This record gives sequence, C-alpha cells and structure tokens, in this order.
Amino acid sequence: MAYNAYQEVFQMVDEIINAFYDAEHHYGYDYVYTVDNTPQNDDEFRLHNHNDRYEIVLFLTGNAEFHIEGNIYRSHPHDIYIARPLEMHHNYFLSPEKYSRVVIHIPLAFFRDNHCPELEEVFLNRALGVDCQIPARIVDREMYHLLMKMNRYLKDGAYEIARCVLMEFLYLLNQIQEPLTAPVAADRHINDVLSYINGHLDSELTLDKLCEILYVNKSYLCRIFKKVTGHTVSHYINYKRLLLARELYGRGYTLLEASTSAGFSSYSHFYRMYRKEFGTNPRSG
Repeated sequence: MAYNAYQEVFQMVDEIINAFYDAEHHYGYDYVYTVDNTPQNDDEFRLHNHNDRYEIVLFLTGNAEFHIEGNIYRSHPHDIYIARPLEMHHNYFLSPEKYSRVVIHIPLAFFRDNHCPELEEVFLNRALGVDCQIPARIVDREMYHLLMKMNRYLKDGAYEIARCVLMEFLYLLNQIQEPLTAPVAADRHINDVLSYINGHLDSELTLDKLCEILYVNKSYLCRIFKKVTGHTVSHYINYKRLLLARELYGRGYTLLEASTSAGFSSYSHFYRMYRKEFGTNPRSG
C-alpha cells in the first residue's frame, strides 16, 4: 500500500474511533468499541475462549501482544485479529498506554442462517493459533470503510443493511492472499505440548505422559506452561475438554456422548468438573 493511501487509512481509522459506540447486538452478532485508559494484565484480559462464536478484533491503540494457543503476535495499530471457538487467547499489555479496539462477535449459526458457509473458511482453514493476525499493511482499505458503514447503519437502525455490510467485510477478509504474520512461539516445548493436547483430548492425558512423549522436564513444563497459558497443565486439559464437550452438545450430541468424545472417563466426573468450572449444569450451557 502506498504511503499516502496508508496515511489515508490511518486517518479513516481515527474517524472510526470517534464514530464507534458501545454494545450493539443485532441479527445475532455483537459489535463493540471499547477503550481502557490504563489497561492491566488482570482477570479482565486473562486467557479466555469464545465457545459459541468467532471473534474479529480491530486493534486501534495500545502497547500490547496478542497471545493465542502458545503463539505471540506483536500488535500494531489497525491490525486485525481473528479467533475461532476453542482457541484460548488474551491480550498481554507491555505498558499501561491507552488501549482501544473494535470487537465483532459472530455466532456459529450466522453463516448457516445467511447461506454463506464459504465466508467461514478464513476462521477454519488454519492450524490452531496460526494465521490469526492480518497486518494493517495488507488490509484492503475498503474493509475500514465497511466498518464505518456498518457503524452508521446500526446507528440509523438499518440492521438488515448492516448485516449485508458485515458479509461484504467477511468476503474481503477471505480474499486476502498475501502471507499473514508468522507468530513467535512463546516456547517451543509449550507449542508442542499444546498441539499434542489439542489433538488428543479424547485420549488419556497426564502430566507424566506428556513429559514422556515429548521429552520435556516435568518441573520446567509446569513452570513455563503456567507462565505462558495462565493455567496448570491439568486445568488446561480439563478446560479444553469441557469446551469441546459443550461444543459437541451444541451440535446435537447427547451429554454422555459429548463428554465421552471429549475424553472424560465418566459422566459424573464431567458433570462435577462442569459445575465447578462454569457454576451451572451442562444442560444450561
């Protein structure tokens, strides 16, 4: 992108900052602009997951990194990030500078209900935690225009038109052909461990077995895993299994089938873990 065009995009995104408003929810998707003047690495930005929806984030201002499944992306103004269900991610702030972003949450059913499954491919056709950052230098500036249009239509109550604009935005997102930003691995061993865990949730997974298979020192793994993910190894495994079971249940599995397919040895164990983690019973979601 030429320098003048790039500057035009920056000016355009400044207009977006002034235009966006909080907490819209129409046609099943969320569209939110948030600002945190003094962001902290606390529970608000801890590692989390969106089990029932995709996430698109337009990073506007701040000094932060985007951490996702053991990979790290350095955030720059106007980069776009994407995440799908079961991808654990969070922002890590390098300094308490003003942090602002636009977030769009799209439920899984959006693509089915709007007969556009091909627009879902950008979220699905990639490895876990990989190809999550679309750097500003390769973002089609029309995509920023579309975000501004979407904001204006939502303000005017033209929700059907805003939905169509979102679909056009997703179309352009899927059309990006240039190589995306390669992440930096937080730790090579952690990436191997996370990859193994996520590929074997339906199998027996213990700390000892992971260390044996992947040739990792147990005390080192426990220490660095907690530092990178914010979870102990056992909690991460159980949490991922719970998320998988919840996803399978939403797809029509019975709770017994879902819990078994997610690697729980018994339904009672699954039920106890679910209540402990989410404070509700599995049927409630």
